[in-house]
Amino acid sequence: MTDRLEVNFAGVKLRNPIIVASGLPSWNGETCKKCGLSGAGAVIPKTFGPPATFAQHPRCGRKRLIREGRGRPFANVSVELFSTMPLEDWLNRELAIAAEGGAKMIASVLVGLDTRRTVELVQKIEATNLVHMFELNVSCPMPDSQVGFRIGQDPELCFAQTEAVKAATNLPVGVKMTPNISDMVPIAQAVKDAGADFVTISNSVRVFAGVDIETGKPYLPVYGGYAGPAIKHIIQRFVSEVARAVDIPISAVGGVRTWEDAVELIMLGATTVQSCTAVMWDGYKRITKLVKGLREFMERKGYNSIEDFRGISLPHIITIQEYAAYPPKHVVLEREKCNDCGLCLKVCYYDALYSDSKGQLQTRPENCDGCGLCVEFCLRGALALQE
Repeated sequence: MTDRLEVNFAGVKLRNPIIVASGLPSWNGETCKKCGLSGAGAVIPKTFGPPATFAQHPRCGRKRLIREGRGRPFANVSVELFSTMPLEDWLNRELAIAAEGGAKMIASVLVGLDTRRTVELVQKIEATNLVHMFELNVSCPMPDSQVGFRIGQDPELCFAQTEAVKAATNLPVGVKMTPNISDMVPIAQAVKDAGADFVTISNSVRVFAGVDIETGKPYLPVYGGYAGPAIKHIIQRFVSEVARAVDIPISAVGGVRTWEDAVELIMLGATTVQSCTAVMWDGYKRITKLVKGLREFMERKGYNSIEDFRGISLPHIITIQEYAAYPPKHVVLEREKCNDCGLCLKVCYYDALYSDSKGQLQTRPENCDGCGLCVEFCLRGALALQE
């Protein structure tokens, strides 16, 4: 009997749709093996590339957690580049160790301007017979040279690289898209036209990590990649836009910390879901929790396969013009739920809420513009919008 979590992703059967994205938790064979033993359907080792100075990441601090006050981090800025382990070590030893975890292996390959070098790299990796797919990295946000996101912003360059690699390998080939772009659809269409079997959406967003105002010095002196829960909704936007416009399998990555995050992305059109920052923060147990939560959700909802709910949210996405034509709503109050804390009064700019002489919250529906901000701020669920 087929396991309900099993997916066919671009022709490769995975035991579940949870993939550990290329990054710190998969920097060598042993860590990749741990990902597999923790239940991941597939693992992507840190990006393989030719030896070069730009491929060596800083060893003097390359992470900054972004928190609200002193609370739990909601984002991570990384100055994290490609695999610093020599390619020969991966080919001769590390890939075999990684495969012992039981997860399928997806090789992330650095893409430069010279297609011949990309093809040579792909052919060396394929010759090991230890990888099942390729993911072309045209999205790394850090490099200042003509690699990473600078290629991913150009449809013609992406087409040329994809076409060259597809002609050189028998394995499925995907392209990891950059979010550092206003419209991802033309890039996705270009790589599909070049023969890509899937796209990965997406990578970290190019940012600056901030300044210590006491010293005037940056926390990190270079531009980095912004990842973690903070980019979740950016990725949802790109996934849904590509899913609606281009018929190509999608692996979604960015902001996935819980099984609910994974479900949302699948409902927006993704077939597989990748996670890296959550594993980096919480350890390999996070993979097990993602798989367990997804399974329990599907059992509860009666879904027998990922395809039962993949993309079900897409038909409900409309234009802003269509949404603006919906019937207007106004705020209503459930008196028994309200404790008159006054929080909603601070965020109502239409004078639709007020406190009476007894200090109790009251409404002026005729003033309400239906923005819903008060509803979002109410911690007790006492406010709602209705026609």
